[in-house]
Amino acid sequence: MPLVYRTLVSVPETDGDLVAVTSTVLSRWLSKRGNSGARVDFSASGRFELSNRSRALVVRHDNPDEGLTFLRLTTESDKPDGVWRTVATAVVDPELSPWHHVWIDMSVDPLDRADPPPDAPRPDVMPPEAARMILEEVDAHDGRWPMPSAPQIVRGRDDALVEALVSTIRDPGRRMAIVATGAPRDVTVAGWRGAMATALARCTGMCAGYVLDAAALERVGGLLPEALDVPAGGVRTFLPGVDPSDEADSARHPRMSPTTLDSARDGDRIRNWVGAALARKVRDNAVGVTLPDPLRAIDALLTEETADLRSHAPPVARAPLPPPPSGHAHQAAPDSVTSAELAAAQEREAQELLTQRLRDQVKRLSARISELTDERQELVAETADLTDELDTAREQLRAARHETRWLRAQAREAGLYRLAAAPAPRDTRRPPPTCVSELLEQITDGSALPHLFFTIEDHDTVYELSDSRKEGLWVTRAWEALLALNDYARYQFDNPGSGLGFHSYLRETPDGYQVIPVKRLASQESDYVRNRGKLNDKRLFRVPTEVDPSGRVPMYAHIKLDTEYGICPRLYFYPHLGPGTTNRVYVGYLGRHLPVQQSN
Repeated sequence: MPLVYRTLVSVPETDGDLVAVTSTVLSRWLSKRGNSGARVDFSASGRFELSNRSRALVVRHDNPDEGLTFLRLTTESDKPDGVWRTVATAVVDPELSPWHHVWIDMSVDPLDRADPPPDAPRPDVMPPEAARMILEEVDAHDGRWPMPSAPQIVRGRDDALVEALVSTIRDPGRRMAIVATGAPRDVTVAGWRGAMATALARCTGMCAGYVLDAAALERVGGLLPEALDVPAGGVRTFLPGVDPSDEADSARHPRMSPTTLDSARDGDRIRNWVGAALARKVRDNAVGVTLPDPLRAIDALLTEETADLRSHAPPVARAPLPPPPSGHAHQAAPDSVTSAELAAAQEREAQELLTQRLRDQVKRLSARISELTDERQELVAETADLTDELDTAREQLRAARHETRWLRAQAREAGLYRLAAAPAPRDTRRPPPTCVSELLEQITDGSALPHLFFTIEDHDTVYELSDSRKEGLWVTRAWEALLALNDYARYQFDNPGSGLGFHSYLRETPDGYQVIPVKRLASQESDYVRNRGKLNDKRLFRVPTEVDPSGRVPMYAHIKLDTEYGICPRLYFYPHLGPGTTNRVYVGYLGRHLPVQQSN
């Protein structure tokens, strides 16, 4: 049963009766789900029916002699895709002094019992409101550091707060992420805090948020390596285990540049995809957090007792059925059916219902088998393509290693022994992106691909490729395609007058230039697409007016990032190279397969 959400916070002993506060908050939370929630009793263990499809289980341990109190609420909801569980636990134990602990897990038990693939994306869920309500009521901490429910403002004049933030970032014992941002110049710090509070709503309980003013940005920047900067108008996510002495560690902590974030905001309002993008790494870290050993033992005990309660305890809070109308009370027993006939009728009805459910399940499973058969065929074809590409890459690697050995041998024969034995210098280039947000970061900062110009207007089409089991493949292929386009433009500069089109460039594979398999390129759209107004309009993408006075040109050439049905991403581009041109390649679209037939 995979976790889709986890928060784990510590609360000082001096913050009052944690179990009582947690009970009150959870009771309020359940009451928002209907009147049945108000009937849940947190003073003792029990099972409670909230509705026909949801239930609550309470496990409570009280040991006044030892000062122990454990409380666990488990809510279960039957939904079309499976059973969703939210588990809230509060622990008061003198052995854990000076802290008490609260954690909330959300998980889903899918109807399809087959184990999901390891690279399958987790469901994109909002944190349970109970987490926000608890964080607002208690003095929550991640270890020794505050864990507020909303971003906290850090001003440069507050020495203690600046030092605490830097210490929190560096703390090797930190479990949850830190999301830090600097207010842009055109937005007040308070206004930016409100905007980021909305954007980080998906991260509630899984990270601590901080909004820095200009003075705080300068001071924090002086205390952290340059590679771990907090950008003004951008966002830096600090995952646990920051190593300031390791320059390569900075790549592990996602950075959203001001350019990327600026494209997603209108003043102090931020578009929804920003929150979804920030939440991915934060959530991946949070669900991977393991409980400390003492809490793990308590968790095992409460899990066992919850399972026992689920199996054996009768519901104790089901609303009684209303009495029958008085007008029917006078019916005589002799005029009614016998109890045996009634039982037989109920059994027949139950059998018919079960039969219908089994038929529906057979239909669903048959449809699923058909889908999996089609998917298998697609994967077999894709595997064959990837095998060919892998063989080509291995041959290129073998040739490169042979060339390296040959060059070193030539250097030794020429008497350049020191050069022949010297290791290659460290590659200072940024590593290739591994996710959509990193891809957008690198293609919009203007440094990695100088010969390309990105005119993509709607970044939502790009972010739609996120959280897929094939996100890594699509990002890798998109990056390879962009490198090839950039090198194609560079080749044209290095070989003026060659007149080589992109298709011929890929087939010739010039030495020293990046290429992709030519079969990924589609140089043109079909006549059907180009001659249908609505379909053709989908291929009109923005370019500078120096390219076309209208500011848009049809882009028919595209690169296929996948061949599988579904999203099947495409990258559309327009080369504007040669005398009298802007000497750039324009990328106008990156996203799911555009429509190829008209529909109502």
